[in-house]
Amino acid sequence: MKCKILFTDMDGTLLNDEKKISQKVYQAIDRFTGAGGSVVLSSGRPLKSILETKNSLGLHYPGMFVIAYNGALVYDCQADTPIFEKKLSLDYVNQSMNIANEFGIHCQTYSDTHILVERDSRELQAYRKHIHLPYMVVEHVAEYLKSIDMEPYKLIAIETVPEKLEALKQELSRRLHGKIHALYSAKNYLEIIHKEASKGNAVAFLCDYLKIPIEETVAVGDAANDISMLKAAGVGVAMKNATWDTKQAADYVTDHTNNEDGILELFARWLDETAFFNI
Repeated sequence: MKCKILFTDMDGTLLNDEKKISQKVYQAIDRFTGAGGSVVLSSGRPLKSILETKNSLGLHYPGMFVIAYNGALVYDCQADTPIFEKKLSLDYVNQSMNIANEFGIHCQTYSDTHILVERDSRELQAYRKHIHLPYMVVEHVAEYLKSIDMEPYKLIAIETVPEKLEALKQELSRRLHGKIHALYSAKNYLEIIHKEASKGNAVAFLCDYLKIPIEETVAVGDAANDISMLKAAGVGVAMKNATWDTKQAADYVTDHTNNEDGILELFARWLDETAFFNI
């Protein structure tokens, strides 16, 4: 198999825990893209955060695309424009926020420029240590979004007690069944997105858009929000540090973690047949 597109998650996959990329990984990406391959950054992060990280790390390659908000947005970096969008209705935003408030769990959404919350919290400040976006505290998130005529791409509920977050997930699924999609991007992050939004659907859309057979793609990730992407791609790869359910969905599990350049195993197997990497 000769891969034409690599769909890679960012946190816990392409990036190490310090949110950096090693020189070996840079070299591998340069080799792959230089031979005509494409790299698509696929993340639950907001678009602005992905682009900030992309630029700060110097990931500038021709024809790059970004999958943001867990597949609710596909963005053409060269044209500087969205090409696929699935947004949440304000009714579902309002209901989801109210349910999260009932559980006493921090929940936030996003405008194009800011994180939007109804109150400050330690969960918000911890989140902002890695996602460098400004935030706004508004009295009522859904009403504020209505006032600026905007529907968001996602909400995220943040809670350090897993059982409490799982209870919220179950309640959202019960009360908004068939209306939203709730999934984990990390053990303390519950993502709430459009029912038709997923990284897997974004992969399928982009392959169709670019007229590239999906069989000629590789996807790699580490968390539950990556599972649909791994299943959609020609080859789905889970990192050694991935969650159990992500590994179960993968065709291959790396022998190395994101802190050990595990992603290089993809280049050695599918992306650059001539390369040899001493991982």
